Amino acid sequence: MNPSTFLSIFVTLSFIFISHAPLVPSTINFKLYQVVCIQYGIRVSPNIKGCLKALESDPQIPQVKTYVELSSLIIEQAIKNSTISQIFLKILMRKDHSPTIKECANEDYDGIIKAFENALANVIHNPQTAINYLRRDLAYAEEKCSRALEDDPKPYFEVNVLIDKVYFYQAIAELSLTHLIG
Repeated sequence: MNPSTFLSIFVTLSFIFISHAPLVPSTINFKLYQVVCIQYGIRVSPNIKGCLKALESDPQIPQVKTYVELSSLIIEQAIKNSTISQIFLKILMRKDHSPTIKECANEDYDGIIKAFENALANVIHNPQTAINYLRRDLAYAEEKCSRALEDDPKPYFEVNVLIDKVYFYQAIAELSLTHLIG
């Protein structure tokens, strides 16, 4: 092939690709939960895949059409997860009579679940109040449990993993709720 012909074809193809480049982003239709996971990956943790997997575990989440539905389902999933975590801690408490586990299992996880329930109750009518419950009450309860774990000489890897899940749900719930504000 003649070099000038090759260059001509290359330039023509380049113009075609460049002229269609603006169409690419507008043709990508992310689902709402995917948008939240991308935001999570950018703002909180690069684990977008883990976020997607967690949210896709609820078959309703990929089908949602509004951020009200998404926020509600995320918080409901957080309540279920926190309830299961609390049950695990109460079982652990029977074997390990540590005051740390007792505090986390009862007082702190009661506060975590209550904060998620209060946030859920405000999703529709006042999403900013829902965010405030997550930032104030939930953060207080999870931080209290985390501090108790740090002060305890015994390593509680499983409990730290449970607290990390609370942080995860708090973050994605807040990200979803921010789409409902202004």
